[in-house]
Amino acid sequence: MREAILGGAAPASRPQERWRRRTVALIQALALAAACTGDRPQAAPPSPTASTIPQAVSAQWVAGIDSLHAALETLAASLNSPVGVPSDSAWARPRALFRAARHAYKRGEYLSTYYFPTTSRAINGPPLPRVEDEEGPEAVFPPEGFQVVEALLFAPPDDRPVDSVRATARHEVTNLQAHVRRLRTAAAAQLITEDRLFDAAKVGVGRLVSLGITGFDAAESGDGVAEGVAVLEGIHDALRLYEPWVAPALRDSVERILSDAQRALREASGFDAFDRLEFITAHANPVARVLAAVRDARAVGVPQERRGWRVSAVTLFDSGAFDPAAFAAPDATQESAAQVALGAALFRDPRLSDGGDRSCASCHHPERAFTDGLARSAARAGVRGVLRNAPTVINSGVQVGSFADLRATYLEDQVTDVLGNPAEMHGSPDRAAARLGRDSAMARRFHEAYPGDSGVTGASLRRALAAYLRALTHLDSRVDRALRGAPGLLDPEERLGFNLFAGKGKCATCHFLPLTNGTVPPMFAESEVEVIGVPAVAVTRGARLDGDLGRYLVTRAEPHRHAFRTPSVRNVALTAPYMHNGVFRTLAEVVDFYNRGGGAGIGARVPNQTLPFSSLELDAREQRALVRFMEALTDTSGTAGR
Repeated sequence: MREAILGGAAPASRPQERWRRRTVALIQALALAAACTGDRPQAAPPSPTASTIPQAVSAQWVAGIDSLHAALETLAASLNSPVGVPSDSAWARPRALFRAARHAYKRGEYLSTYYFPTTSRAINGPPLPRVEDEEGPEAVFPPEGFQVVEALLFAPPDDRPVDSVRATARHEVTNLQAHVRRLRTAAAAQLITEDRLFDAAKVGVGRLVSLGITGFDAAESGDGVAEGVAVLEGIHDALRLYEPWVAPALRDSVERILSDAQRALREASGFDAFDRLEFITAHANPVARVLAAVRDARAVGVPQERRGWRVSAVTLFDSGAFDPAAFAAPDATQESAAQVALGAALFRDPRLSDGGDRSCASCHHPERAFTDGLARSAARAGVRGVLRNAPTVINSGVQVGSFADLRATYLEDQVTDVLGNPAEMHGSPDRAAARLGRDSAMARRFHEAYPGDSGVTGASLRRALAAYLRALTHLDSRVDRALRGAPGLLDPEERLGFNLFAGKGKCATCHFLPLTNGTVPPMFAESEVEVIGVPAVAVTRGARLDGDLGRYLVTRAEPHRHAFRTPSVRNVALTAPYMHNGVFRTLAEVVDFYNRGGGAGIGARVPNQTLPFSSLELDAREQRALVRFMEALTDTSGTAGR
């Protein structure tokens, strides 16, 4: 029987043999359970088939959630007894039990976050207040879940008795258990299909490299790298179920690649020293590729949906991995070359402004990566100055939300806002369209680009400009090519800079890989805002906070006071000065600001700062390496003539 199932393969190692026996037993049990319905005599159970594998994965997932709940029970019990005096021993056992519980969660994370993102956020979301913008400024919910418990256990507040902190942690664990029970109920009822299983595993690998090994999930414990082992174990468990139904060579590749990736994480010498570039290129990308190879061998397709990270892409770093159309308004149609060319012409046409004296290109210069080099952009004559500077529009098509305060959702909305702003264009799409419609040559271009429209309309003007902006997507810097598998394209200093950016420097916990903006991976369906405490003037002590209230002006929610969209750091070598108010002239000044702990670290009063208050402790060499890495993110290919 074993040879029939395994295809007469060569003798396996003991661990492999144990896993294969467990695989056969699990699938036979599932087949038997499916056959045994009702009280009437049943035929012999059918031979195991690969079609039962999704059920087996589901069983693994639910069993893992049960293990998670049991681990949380043990953690809660460890926090019950008072300790009386502050002591490291008060935290040693709870910390160990916390790690065991989150390890259990991480094994099934690729499925939990894929199928139930809202519940998963409650279980292991960022430890920041959550604002429901649509429900009004008072709809602010406190943080909860693993990361809140982590902060209490690994960085307990100095101004509270140990017993009080432990009691709070116990309360948070109890709340966490309720979310886990809800997850268990939902997971038990969830139908898993093969296409979704492979997609979830791929997305799980993307989450590991963008949020896991960067420390986003484990800011206080420093366990981001170690927890990656559990993520890959969970995916490995699922892939092993396919071993009897794939060719021996592919089966061996699965075992080798997944085992090597786990070993690389397990043997890491520490969070700060971990070589993330090596791990991504030598391990994570191969894991994603072998997943795709098994999927293809099984003739399983990909889900039929449009996402920012294309479902057809294998890794986060593939050329063409991102689809700008997925970030467009829901009613957007397939954009043509004629529409993009029309948008490029409109971008430089001063007739878009009511005064006929300003175009989009007045503030977005191609040679400066479409910025203007000013601390605050120039306003129209006789109008009070613009509050902020002009951001780059390169890669604006692969982010969720526009403007520093995220007041516009889609690029089409951004066009309307800029055209209507009295300090900028002081017009409107409809008025600009009426002027352009009197130009027969321009009217002809509109007709060619939008043959279904009746003349030149404000709607088609908006769509054309948005089409042009989406065409300015350029994700082929030396860093991108290095991450695709040519790490030698980065010199040692740049490589150090990347590892600092994605590790010790904590940059990638806000500027998420690979886009380096605030659009949250791995689904890239929402953007974060951050409060970093930008000062009014460039000082290193006694700072005064810049007066711009940022997103608070849009939502009026207190956590958004002085909050701003996280911009991309791509092409940042060309976009000085920096921050929304242009307070910093050089990248070295920006890195120094973050290294000191943001605004709070230089003396500004920023009670809601989301950036860590403490120093990053980067030395001069490390700060230079960060700058060199960011300079290597430059890719403006083909934009100068557009």
